[in-house]
Amino acid sequence: MAKLSLSVSGGNDSSQSGQQSVSTLSLTKKVVHDENQGGSPVSSASLSQKVETEKVAADPVAQSEAVSSWLVNKFGSEVFEELINNPNLQMPYTEENLSTEKWVERVVKTLFSQETILKISSKLSSQSVDSNEIDKIVAEKLSEKTSKYNDRFQQMRAEMEQIEGEKAAVEAQLNKAIPLQQFVDVNFKNLDGETQPQKRIRQTINEAVEQSRDENMSAFVMKFAKGFSALNYVLKRTTETTEATEKDRLDMVYPALTELLACVSGSYISERRTLLDLVAKHCNEFFTEYDFISPEQTLNVDPEIHNASGAGNGSIKEGSSFAVVRRDTKKTVKYADIKL
Repeated sequence: MAKLSLSVSGGNDSSQSGQQSVSTLSLTKKVVHDENQGGSPVSSASLSQKVETEKVAADPVAQSEAVSSWLVNKFGSEVFEELINNPNLQMPYTEENLSTEKWVERVVKTLFSQETILKISSKLSSQSVDSNEIDKIVAEKLSEKTSKYNDRFQQMRAEMEQIEGEKAAVEAQLNKAIPLQQFVDVNFKNLDGETQPQKRIRQTINEAVEQSRDENMSAFVMKFAKGFSALNYVLKRTTETTEATEKDRLDMVYPALTELLACVSGSYISERRTLLDLVAKHCNEFFTEYDFISPEQTLNVDPEIHNASGAGNGSIKEGSSFAVVRRDTKKTVKYADIKL
């Protein structure tokens, strides 16, 4: 261990022509090695390792991996595989083709708060850990959160199915019932407030309806309205979900964006790219940590935002999902799928 010592010397020296001597100040560093039981000094590498271990122990994201590994080892992967395939227990908007341990890790991150994750991890790492106490914590939290999220998901799905039915009925009679421009105003305007990008979406479509002679215009507008209405519904519901983190809300909104692209797949008008860019900006208004990017923002493949493996330099025909980047670091967290 390094220590500092301070010394001051000075005084009068009669032999130096009667002049007063100048006081001097010295600062020295003394290095003392702490010894372990073997008598050798403490290694800086082991100190660094200890600091790094303490950092990881305080990181709920890192500890969620440890908790998920413990759960799989404790109960067996077959138990969770049964849960994954159980239609009565559905996590909202989880990605497909996840490994069992990654699925459990996603469940841990979704259902448990950061404090709970650290609490479980701390008890797991303790030598005096009471396994029954951990089992009780996990069981209570898992039961409470899973029931709550599953009920909410089932409610949202039922409401979405009702909306889909109503939309289908409206679309069947649309051309006979109301002019296309009126349809645009009804489906792309919120009476309780709207974002600037949403206003521009409505203006862009109205201008296209007035000026364009594209025979695909009506079909595109109706398909686009279907996807946009569903997206707005999810955006509104996620803002009312006060317990959800931005990551939770991103996982809810992202499938709705993908469904919007599926609605307009194979349907093209000259304003398509502009409208999809405005959809991304519309979603950005509801988030502070993430930015959405249209997969058709550029005509050519961009490895920074597209799943570009084996795509070469081909031109993009249409996008299948949006890209998402962190607003602070500009790091891509979701790459856009595209068709060439």
